[in-house]
Amino acid sequence: MQPIDPNLETAHSFVVLGASGRLATQKVFPALWALYRDNRLPQGTRIFTYSRTKLHTRTYRLTCAPYMDLDPERDPQKFNSFWLTVHCVQGQYDSPEDYAALTEAMVLQESKHNQIYANRIFYLALPPVVFDQVTLNLSRKCKSSTGCTRIVVEKPFARNDLTFRPYQTALCQTFKESQIYMIDHFLSKQITQNVFGLRFANHLWSETLNNSHVAAVMITVKCEKPVKARAEYFNFFGIIRDVMTNHMMQLLALVAMDKPYSNTIDDLRNERLNLFKEVTTANMGDVVIGQYRNNRMESDPDKVGYTEHSYIPRDSATPTFAMVVLHINNRRWSGVPFILRAGKAMNDTKTEVRIQYKSVGCDEGNSKDLDIRNELVLRLSPFEEIFMRLRLKQPGEELCLKEAALNLRVDDRNTKYMPNYNSLILDILKGNQSMFMRTDEQCEIWRIFSPILQRIDTDRPKPLPYDFGSRGPLLAYRKAERVGFVFFTSDEWRENKETLDYTVKSSRILSGPHHALKPDREPTVVKLRSTEIQ
Repeated sequence: MQPIDPNLETAHSFVVLGASGRLATQKVFPALWALYRDNRLPQGTRIFTYSRTKLHTRTYRLTCAPYMDLDPERDPQKFNSFWLTVHCVQGQYDSPEDYAALTEAMVLQESKHNQIYANRIFYLALPPVVFDQVTLNLSRKCKSSTGCTRIVVEKPFARNDLTFRPYQTALCQTFKESQIYMIDHFLSKQITQNVFGLRFANHLWSETLNNSHVAAVMITVKCEKPVKARAEYFNFFGIIRDVMTNHMMQLLALVAMDKPYSNTIDDLRNERLNLFKEVTTANMGDVVIGQYRNNRMESDPDKVGYTEHSYIPRDSATPTFAMVVLHINNRRWSGVPFILRAGKAMNDTKTEVRIQYKSVGCDEGNSKDLDIRNELVLRLSPFEEIFMRLRLKQPGEELCLKEAALNLRVDDRNTKYMPNYNSLILDILKGNQSMFMRTDEQCEIWRIFSPILQRIDTDRPKPLPYDFGSRGPLLAYRKAERVGFVFFTSDEWRENKETLDYTVKSSRILSGPHHALKPDREPTVVKLRSTEIQ
């Protein structure tokens, strides 16, 4: 790369490869439009589409428009000007000549208005099968000779540790680690970025997030919708590869990693890597898998069993629910279970981290009757918030406990948010890699999960059935309890008209030699289906 001349303006070429696909039209281009509308894109930014399908901006804008936030009174003129910055290039993914034509199109735009210093960003919204060809041709034909070159890759990052090695080799032999951005849209959430401030700038949490105070941590990603979009992809990869080996492990790292030595990007990524190295390899005894079935109560034709969908093979054993218990072998977290739980077609849609503190100490003879726990909850969706679950005295003369919460509302509780690519694209343009994985981090993640994935792929164990719209297999709930997590009636369970299978007491009696704190209500009996979990 040539030295930067400060007198020259900088051009930015943002190339979306696979532009005709769902990811580009529904996520990437809406994010680019939002940044352009709010004047957040750098001046001199030009956007290019590259796909095997021949695209034209006048029709492509119609494809993207339904997913863009448009104000009919304010945006029409700016929306038109946005599409003047978009240029469509058609080409095959294995044709060097077509990549040379893409470079010519970029050079033509970059040379206008004396914009000679050029940064180029390549966003790969592509299926994995063409990955090797694309990275090789981009490296040989399209790198910038006068500025920065960056490549953005989306999951899936291979299938296991064996297939990741050639993936990593193809990527790292053609681009430097400083040029690679392995994107994870969960990290664009304000909650995840607030974890640093919460953990390292507040004495209360910086001193208590360890095994002396924490009993268990549960990370949950639930979706009430069935598998429909990307069904072929999901049936091939399954729930563990879909969300656990990327999104959920990144959340685990943010919660559990030690404070970086400094505020530099490399130190932050080094601490994430160190944390992943300390996570023990999972085995089948740590795993519960399930698959949703028809609950025989839905009129919606989409709400049927997984293998009843017309687009899913009848004999598919792909898990649509999984719970994996992980352990971290270091001084801070030794003995604390980290429970990863994810599922499709469940009772609601929710993404959150629950850090459950140990029970309050009491008279030794009665400690077995007490399980009053505080919880720190980091919720990413359907709305973003942080709250702390507490027990306080109920108003009145008697000393009775009631639940209370200290709530930090991050944004409007009534507003539902889609995964936000805007801040991540801005970070890419700025060259900020702090919220992006390194390839060696993903290598460690595959080391953790590959043994159980290989067993599932080879042995094809039958997943436990759970009803569409339920809380998942009851066995997963029991396993979480056995490793130390406690479910509370007030927010985890709901009354059910099915046969009584399990009893949960919503509060317990705390007694001492001189006084007693009585529960604010009688123990609650909750009726559960035999295969359900919240």
